[in-house]
Amino acid sequence: MPESLETTLNENTAAEMQRTKFTKIEKIYAFFIALLAFLYVEFEVFNPAGFFTTAVNIIIITASIIFLKKHECKLTAHNKITAAVLYLFSCVFSLTDNGFIKFLVGVFLFLAGAYFVYSASEEKKNIEQYLPFAMIKAVFEFPFSHFGAEANAAKEVIGNSRSAGNIKYIVCGLLLSLPVTVLVAILLISADKGMANFFTNITSNILSSDSIRVFCHFLVSIPCGLYLYGMLYANCKRDSLNVLDKNLCEYTLNGANVIPNIILYTAVTPLLILYIMFFISQGSYFLSAFSGNLPDGYSYSEYARRGFFELCGVTVINLFVICFISLLAQKSGKSKPAALKFYSTSLAVSTLILIAVAVSKMVMYISEFGLTRLRFYTMWFMALCALIFVLIIIKQFKFEMNFAAWTSGIFTVMFAVLCFCSPDYIIAKYNVEMYNSGNINELDCSQICSMSNDAVLYALEEGVIDETSAYDANYKTAFGNNKNFLNYMNVPSIILYEKLKTFDLS
Repeated sequence: MPESLETTLNENTAAEMQRTKFTKIEKIYAFFIALLAFLYVEFEVFNPAGFFTTAVNIIIITASIIFLKKHECKLTAHNKITAAVLYLFSCVFSLTDNGFIKFLVGVFLFLAGAYFVYSASEEKKNIEQYLPFAMIKAVFEFPFSHFGAEANAAKEVIGNSRSAGNIKYIVCGLLLSLPVTVLVAILLISADKGMANFFTNITSNILSSDSIRVFCHFLVSIPCGLYLYGMLYANCKRDSLNVLDKNLCEYTLNGANVIPNIILYTAVTPLLILYIMFFISQGSYFLSAFSGNLPDGYSYSEYARRGFFELCGVTVINLFVICFISLLAQKSGKSKPAALKFYSTSLAVSTLILIAVAVSKMVMYISEFGLTRLRFYTMWFMALCALIFVLIIIKQFKFEMNFAAWTSGIFTVMFAVLCFCSPDYIIAKYNVEMYNSGNINELDCSQICSMSNDAVLYALEEGVIDETSAYDANYKTAFGNNKNFLNYMNVPSIILYEKLKTFDLS
């Protein structure tokens, strides 16, 4: 081969390699992620569909792991545990019919999944201390930094294909023929009734509600696919990204320590004095909750509701105040003085006291009137707040404790309890048992029927409601309408379907 020809071929090969920025797996994923994004939008965003939603989440998690491994990312024990948690929570969609729980799980999987990709690509061995900074990068900075990577990969595949030029010509030909085709179609429709009916049927099918819905979901899936692909691609190609720097995070936090401690102590002291005066003046009022006695002039509902609002208000205020004084105090961090620890601990203890009182109030109210969704979720939230404030107290005396890791772990465990305990089932079970034992005077069957199939199935099995009530509550809308059938592809709904499918409404 002549030397000049060989040199030319080598130069062409080098130029081709330079133009090709994406690997084979990255090109394949450009189209695969687009499909997964449409399924995600269809079966999780707009139509949480039990088994289908679980399957979509499992496929997305598995595809992400394969993509990471193809880019030589080694999963640590921490990463494997995180992946197992993601797989576990994906099953919630199949185990419950509670729409609110499904929504919460969807948000949790989105945030935890973004952190998993971020953590696995960096081979993290534990949750970093500066978790909020990491979450900002995992959820926002990295994915949007390569938001157009999927489109570029697909463009590279299409642009390098032999048929790309022909496709361009075909599109141009169709555009040229469009005006003439439309004109001829109008004339044929006017000339023949059969042709008019034919075009009417085609138009009605194309513009049907289902077609429009699918098209809208497809449009929504495009940015979702770009985001998901950008997240995977960016985390595996970190050379051009501003990775998380612990020293920079610490420097940023230290830069906020600008207020002299004495000013903060002076500002917080009136608040603590107010709490002390409040506890003393309302001592009998609060002790009534622990003793189970209702104070004079209060109904059960008013007594419990006031306790809940007190909890929310004081919890939010104290949490912000603790963060405020810890972040802005000049002497903080490792050199935190005893006075600052005292003020932070006192605020946390005050909150725990009010949480205990509010829980006692709610228990009194539930024992009198039974459980509802709001009461159940409130009790769960109270328990979660109490655990977080306990961690705040421990953090004051053990600075080296990884607060982010402990908080994330406790939240995940508590969230798992909420999701897998089937709240609607527990609510129905508790109310039925309390009614049968005589502790509740009235059983609200309409409330049970208004909840998900988790509660309806239990009430039907226990004979609390009859087949007609169960059918009217959920069966008719779930299985009598094919459009809604996928929404009820979960274990409780299928069991209910099996029990009622032979039910003769007449």
